[in-house]
Amino acid sequence: MWQLINTTPKTYNTMNQRLQTEEIKKRIAKLPRFKSKCYVCGCKISKRGMTFHHLWYVFNDVVYKNYPKNTSGQLQYYKDLEPLIRESPKRFLYVCNTHHQAIERISRYGDELFKRLLKARKLTRANK
Repeated sequence: MWQLINTTPKTYNTMNQRLQTEEIKKRIAKLPRFKSKCYVCGCKISKRGMTFHHLWYVFNDVVYKNYPKNTSGQLQYYKDLEPLIRESPKRFLYVCNTHHQAIERISRYGDELFKRLLKARKLTRANK
């Protein structure tokens, strides 16, 4: 027997905001620059989601940390970000969240330290 799922208006609104956010991301990702796939690994979908990475910031830019950490804040962030990406797509990369996190971590290193880390990685033998 079918059972109706008890969803409160708040739950429905949260789900609706998440869907709207995903639709905005998918719409922007279709731009020729992004080809609807992660710049790093080439995946088109990811369990952890997809996002846009700022390659550089400009004065008064749309920055995620300035938005509330909830679904309505995330939706507003992408609504505000979409026109900026459309205006200047070369300032952004479309990446899966896994690789976005990796890019953010790597970006914390200075050039010299990063070069040494790359060299250490190349010197390391992989267990295969």
